[in-house]
Amino acid sequence: MKKIILGVLWILFLIPLISNASHIVGGEIEFYPTNRSTNRFYLGLNLYFDQANANAAAETNTIRLYFFRKSDNQAMGGIELPKTTRKLISYSNPVCGNNSGDLQTLLIRYSSEVILNAQNFDDARGYYIVWERCCRNRVISNIQNPANTGETFYTEFPALIQNGQPYTNSSPKFEELKGDYICLNRPFTFDFSGKDADGDSLVYSLTKPWAGYSSSSNPEPVARGSSAYPEVEWVAGINNQNMIPGDPSLYINPQTGMLGVTASRLGLYVFAVLIEEYRKGVRIGAVRREFQLKVVDCPQNASPVALFREAGKINFYKKGELLTIKRDQSKCLDIMITDGDANQRLSIKTIGVNFDDKSVTVNPVTYTTKSTTDTLKAQICFEKCLESRNNTPLVVAIVVSDDGCPQPRTDTLSLRVFIEGNANNNPEASTDLANNRASIPQGTNLAFKVTGADKDNDDLILEAKGRGFELNQVGMSFSNGTGKGTVTQPFNWNPPCNALDREYVVDFIVTDVGCNRQVKDTVTVRLQAFARANNKPSVSTNLPANQLINVPYPTSEGDNTISFEVYGDDLDKADQLKLYAQGKGFNLSQYSLKFDAKNGLPRLTSRFDWTLTCSQFADLAGKDLVINFICEDNSCGPVKTDTMAVTLRMANIPDIQIVESKIPNVITPNNDGKNDCFTVDGISDVACGPQFLQVDIYNRWGKLVFSSTDKKFKWCADGVTTGTYFYGLRFTDKTIKGTLTVVK
Repeated sequence: MKKIILGVLWILFLIPLISNASHIVGGEIEFYPTNRSTNRFYLGLNLYFDQANANAAAETNTIRLYFFRKSDNQAMGGIELPKTTRKLISYSNPVCGNNSGDLQTLLIRYSSEVILNAQNFDDARGYYIVWERCCRNRVISNIQNPANTGETFYTEFPALIQNGQPYTNSSPKFEELKGDYICLNRPFTFDFSGKDADGDSLVYSLTKPWAGYSSSSNPEPVARGSSAYPEVEWVAGINNQNMIPGDPSLYINPQTGMLGVTASRLGLYVFAVLIEEYRKGVRIGAVRREFQLKVVDCPQNASPVALFREAGKINFYKKGELLTIKRDQSKCLDIMITDGDANQRLSIKTIGVNFDDKSVTVNPVTYTTKSTTDTLKAQICFEKCLESRNNTPLVVAIVVSDDGCPQPRTDTLSLRVFIEGNANNNPEASTDLANNRASIPQGTNLAFKVTGADKDNDDLILEAKGRGFELNQVGMSFSNGTGKGTVTQPFNWNPPCNALDREYVVDFIVTDVGCNRQVKDTVTVRLQAFARANNKPSVSTNLPANQLINVPYPTSEGDNTISFEVYGDDLDKADQLKLYAQGKGFNLSQYSLKFDAKNGLPRLTSRFDWTLTCSQFADLAGKDLVINFICEDNSCGPVKTDTMAVTLRMANIPDIQIVESKIPNVITPNNDGKNDCFTVDGISDVACGPQFLQVDIYNRWGKLVFSSTDKKFKWCADGVTTGTYFYGLRFTDKTIKGTLTVVK
C-alpha cells in the first residue's frame, strides 16, 4: 500500500524518455475512498493498450499521476502507481475475437491504496487528476497525425473537506470494455456506462478527445495544470457530431451511457465521452473516458425472425393485435423461428415489458439451424398464476438472437396477451372437536385436529391465534403448518392452574396463498377449564411410625448403608404426582444422600440410600439430619402436597477414652468363665477415629510375654505366675499404658 501525504508540490524527477510507439487505445482514471475515517483512497488508471500493433517497450511497470487545484491549476503533487493488472479484453461473442487478428486489446491497470492529507484539499472549486501519454495508433482514421498525438487522462473530484467536515465522493466505476468491432452499415450498440457508489446522477455526452502536451519525443511528460488542454485535430469530414460517420453517426444516450451507430465508412475511430456527476442538481465531478472502435466489412449475416400464429388461423400475429388466453386454455404458446443462414446457433429470451418476466419460461432456449429453410419451434409458457389485472393486457417481448460477429443480430416479437384470471374457490377450515366447544377439568388433556383444505389444490398456510392471549401462556400448543391442497395440525391443551374459570377463544385461520391471492377462512373454538374435586396426596415410608433412625458409628465389620422405601400415593388415581426430597438446612448431594425424584400416576415408589463414610460421620457425629419427603399432585386445590420428615440421629464417634475405660486391671485365669483372660471390648467395632495397631504385655523384669496386632486379642496368662504385669495398647494417635494383676 502506498502511504503518501500530498500537500505542497513534490520535487519530481523526469523519468527517462520512452521510445516512440503507437499503442494507446483509451481508458480512464478512477478515484474513490476505501476508508474515509483514515483518509485512505483507491487511485487507479485503466489503460487500454493495442497489443497487436504496439511496441512492447511502450508498456511500463509504473506510471505517475498528478493532482492539481481547479481554481488556479496549482500543482498539488504526484503519486507513482505500480502495474496491478494485465489481461486481454474479451468480445461479446468470444468466437469473434478469432476473426479479428488485428484487434487485440490489453487492459493494463495501474493502482494502489493511498493516504491523502485531506486538509490540503479543501478548495471549493475542487481538484483534478491528470496523466498524459503518447502515442495513439498510427492507423486511426478520424484524427490527423495519430502516431504523434497523445491522450490526456483526466478526472475531477470535489474538495475532500467541506464546511470543516470530511466530504465523501466516489468517481464512477466502469466495467471492463469489450473488444467488439463495428460491421459496416449494420446497427451497432456499445455499453459505455458506469456506476456511482454514492447514488449521484451521471450524465453522458460525446466530447472531443484531448491530445495534451505529450509527443513522440516526450511521450510521458510531467503533467501540467491547464483549464484547456490541447485537443486532437479531426481529419476532413469529421467533427464533434460525426466522430464515426454513419446514419445515424455515433451518438450516446445521456442517461444510460449506451453508444450507438450505423457506420457508413470503414476505418478505426477514436472518440471520447465526458461523464459528469451531479448531486442534488450540482455538478461535483467528471471523468473523461476514451476508446476506439474499428469498422470492418463483415460477412453478410441474415437476421433471425420470430413468428407466432394462433391455432386454427392462417395469418401470423401482427404487432398490436390482442391475443386472449381463457382460463381453461393452455398458457403455453408455440413460437416459430427462422434464419436465412445455415449452421447458426440461435438463442431466445423473453422480456416482461409490464410484468415480471420470471413468470415466463422458454423451452428450449438455444437452437442450431441446419439449412437456410429451417423453421424451429420454441414454446413459451406463462406461469400458472399469471393473469391480466385491471383489464390490462400483458406485453411480452420475445427476443431471438444469432451468434453473429461482433454482436448477435436479433429480432423481437412483441405480443399483447390478455390472460383471464383463474377461478378460485375459498379454502375451508375445520376441526374434529364436537361443536367446536369443550369444557375440561384441570389436570386433563384436550386434543383435537385442525384441518385446512382447498378444492383448487393451492398452497395453504394454517395458523392459530388466541383472542387476547398467547396460546403457550395458558398451556395450549399448536404449530403453524403449510401444505398443498390440504394441511392438518394437532392442537393440545393441558390447562395450568392460572387458566381456570374463563373462556378462551381460539381462531384457526387457513390462508390460500396460491397466486398470491391471500384468501382466508377461519374456524373458531371456545374452550374452558374448571377445577376438579381433589383428595390430598400422601407420602409414607416403610420405617417405624416415629420415622427416627438412630445411626450408629460405622463399623469395619457391619453394613454402613441406610436404606428405606418412600411412597407417594393419591386416592385420585388420575392425578399426576411428583415425589421428591429436601434436606432441612442442607442439600442431599452435600453428603451423598441418594433419592431419585419420581413423576407419574399413583402409586410412586422411590428408594432412599446412604452409605456413610468416616469423613461424613466425623462432620455429622452427634447431630440430627432431617429429610422432608414431599408428594405433590397437579391439582389446583388449596391442599396439594403432603410432607413426611425422617430424622437421622447420628451417634458420637468413639474415642480412646471410651476404649480406656473398658480395660480390665485384674484377671483370674481359673477357668470359671469370669475374668479368665485379658481383652478389651469395643476395639473391634471402631471404624472411624483412632485405629488399633498392637498390644504388648511385659513382666516386671521387662520381658515381653505377649504381643498381638489382632483387635480381638485375648491373653489368658498361660505359662506365667501370679503377679503384676505391664501392658501397652498402641493406637494411631496414642499409646495406652497400664498394669494388670494376674491372680491364680
